[in-house]
Amino acid sequence: MEEFENEPPRKTSWLRFSIRSLLFLTLLVAVFLAGRYGNRHVFPSQLSGAWEATLPKGFVRTVTVTHLEEDRFLLTSGGSVFNGVYQWQGDRLVVVQPDDKRMKGLAWKWNDGSMTLIGEPAGTPTGSSYLGTKMERLEEQEKEK
Repeated sequence: MEEFENEPPRKTSWLRFSIRSLLFLTLLVAVFLAGRYGNRHVFPSQLSGAWEATLPKGFVRTVTVTHLEEDRFLLTSGGSVFNGVYQWQGDRLVVVQPDDKRMKGLAWKWNDGSMTLIGEPAGTPTGSSYLGTKMERLEEQEKEK
């Protein structure tokens, strides 16, 4: 018994636990950031082409997205308030030169292959709100039919 009483107290290995915790935390952060980056990174080929826009009131329009340069795209549709030059910012397509000057503030959010209108000018200058308009690839629509 005397042998155990004279021994210095054992140091706990909190450092080992701490390193494991840090490695695990680093792994979680890396997975989280990879997921966020993976959803944001969109290649021009994913945006370019024909899209079908379904407006909140059920109207459907065909929209063409054309890659101009780097992160800029042109949206065109017959008589559409969405027409203009857009810039890719994070996970959004934001209008930088609208054809209709009243439509500054349009922003589309990328959602795994589709886009949803999440931003529009304050006060609905055209008289209607288009928030929630969803654009899906026209080719994907035809495959489902």
